[in-house]
Amino acid sequence: MSVSVLSYNVRYAAVDSGEDVWPKRRDGVASVIRFHAPDVVCLQEVWLDQLDDLRTRLPGYEWVAHEVHKGEHTPIGYRPERFVVADEAALSLSETPDQPDAIGWDATIPRVTTTAVLEETATGEAFRVVSTHFDHEHPTARRESARLLADRFADGALPTLLVGDFNATPDDDPYRIVTDSGLRDARELADAPHGPETTFNDFEAAQPDKRIDHAFVSEDVAIERFGVRTDLDSRGMYPSDHFALLVECAFE
Repeated sequence: MSVSVLSYNVRYAAVDSGEDVWPKRRDGVASVIRFHAPDVVCLQEVWLDQLDDLRTRLPGYEWVAHEVHKGEHTPIGYRPERFVVADEAALSLSETPDQPDAIGWDATIPRVTTTAVLEETATGEAFRVVSTHFDHEHPTARRESARLLADRFADGALPTLLVGDFNATPDDDPYRIVTDSGLRDARELADAPHGPETTFNDFEAAQPDKRIDHAFVSEDVAIERFGVRTDLDSRGMYPSDHFALLVECAFE
């Protein structure tokens, strides 16, 4: 079974002004997803009204999403004509992961991770997708978040993709914690990764040394293509301050 997965930090709605406000960006965000037409979409920095906007603009997807009080969603979209949800959960990146509203360690806000087990209706084959977003300010929270997710999802029980904004580069501890667990960086596995190494643009230009969004996969996932998508919207501007990652993979 081959599956394409797109991961995209779409930027909070309430923090920008001028040309970067969400009402001017939402059509562009939806267009990136619609044009690349992934089977599965994993988003970060999504508040409730943003998810409603994207539901309207992306009617081909159903969503696994868990609201967090005063926090973000990390929703997972999937094509219902191809997959059914066999299992789903939300966990906080905290010492009490079963309490989605918990703030972990020295983090700034609640950080929720969404996980879904998707089963292909035609074959019955299943795989696991995890969408996450690590704290942007505090290294302890990022390290402990990496340990939590590595412990939970590097078990080999199902083909697994762990994707999102880790706010950590390959030189940082969280990246090494995840890869030491047996999960592998999809970019490093790709024969010819497409696009810049950086994944952050700050709405202006690609920022060197900012490869902070990643897609990690278990050993039973083969990477067919990997790309960092630098699409502009109809205004000729970036629709988010991050670039989207597009991974095409097959389960062995």
